[in-house]
This record gives sequence, C-alpha cells and structure tokens, in this order.
Amino acid sequence: MNKRGISPLIASVLLIAFTVTLFLIISSWVQRSVVDPGLKEGEEKIAKTLDCLSAKVKIDSACAQNDNKKISVTFDNDGDVALAGVSIRVIGSIGAQSFDKADAVQPLERKKYLENIDNAAVGTITEIEVYPKLGSGVCRSSPGTKKPTATVACT
Repeated sequence: MNKRGISPLIASVLLIAFTVTLFLIISSWVQRSVVDPGLKEGEEKIAKTLDCLSAKVKIDSACAQNDNKKISVTFDNDGDVALAGVSIRVIGSIGAQSFDKADAVQPLERKKYLENIDNAAVGTITEIEVYPKLGSGVCRSSPGTKKPTATVACT
C-alpha cells in the first residue's frame, strides 16, 4: 500500500488560511454588533454637544411683579444657531416653575415673554433662567440667568 498524505507545507498553509478566515469573520461580527452602534451613539452625543456650544442666550431684562404673580423676561439669541424654542425656569424661595416655549428664535433675534406665576408654589422670585432648545433637546449647559427686578407691573 502506497498511502500518501498532504505535505507539511500545504498543511501549514491551509491551517494559516483557516485561522485568518476565522479571524476576519469574528472581527467583522464584532465590528457590526459592538463597534458601529457605539460610534453612532457617540456621534449623536458629540453633535448635540457641539450644537449646544453654539447656542447662547443672553437675558436683557427680567422683571417680577411685587406680588410674584407675573414675570417678564426679554432675551437675545447671541448664538450662531437658530433655536427651536426656549425653556424658562423661575426659581423662588419655595420652589421653581418652568415654561416651555416653542417659538423659533433666529440668531441675533430678541424675544419677550410675559408669564403668570403660581406664587404659592414658587414663593419670592430670586432668579430667572432661560435655557436654549434645539431640535436635539434642551441645552442645560448654557442657560442665561438673571435676578429679576421687582416692579409694580411687568409689561
């Protein structure tokens, strides 16, 4: 009987080819199921952060009526991007109250809002904050803040 097997050289080449193929299959699977979703999520967070860095609100004037039932706030969009709206937060000695406004505010545009306050929930108004809102959400890192001036009537 003359039995012949494959040569050691061919066996080594086949073993290396099998190992490389297996590595490529596993790395491709890891790329699709682990790396790509993580990169996409990271991209979205970075894009939102960069947009929020371009959104700036500067409060020009803030007024609270002496009876703490109304506030008036005037602000400018000092950022480079158009805002989808703003979130106004009134902070008082007892608590806080928020108002969401969906009016678009273009760069360098001025807006004014007059709001009724629940003074039983807020108390004496100490500060007014204006947070810019973009399509991706509220930018909490860059609010405009101001202590309101007390007057008889806000207009």
